[in-house]
Amino acid sequence: MDCEADAATPTLDRSTLFAGAVVTLLGAYVLWQSLGMQLGTPSRMGPGYYPMLLGGTLILLGALICVLEARRAPEADDTLTERGVPVWRSRVFVPLAMVVFALLLRPAGLVPACVGLVGIASLAAPSLSLRRTMTLIVVTPALIWGIFVFGLGLPLQAVEGL
Repeated sequence: MDCEADAATPTLDRSTLFAGAVVTLLGAYVLWQSLGMQLGTPSRMGPGYYPMLLGGTLILLGALICVLEARRAPEADDTLTERGVPVWRSRVFVPLAMVVFALLLRPAGLVPACVGLVGIASLAAPSLSLRRTMTLIVVTPALIWGIFVFGLGLPLQAVEGL
């Protein structure tokens, strides 16, 4: 009977809790560093304004990751899959997508980098249909362009050489 009780006992995924803690600590560090810079106002942002927002957002996201993991009920075969998706897929394709984005941004431009990011990251979720993936490949660069180029005024090229 003790074995059955142990099997029913919910266990926390320590790697997820660790990831949430790392994100929270990173956010706290960024927030702490931004306090030494001029913040400005929302209409006239100083150099510390965006890092302050980013740090606060990271703290909230890290705390949310920890809370959601603590409240999550373990699934039947939780060691091999996460929500029905093999764990290795997300551990391989998500970091690979970030590396491809970083490598493509300067030589190819923002749009090809976003297309590579979304295309490779979508391989982590095999349940994602081709139609949804193509929609994300079209919508994501447009949103990123709108936010970072038009909204924040960053000097990024859509496609290098154009």
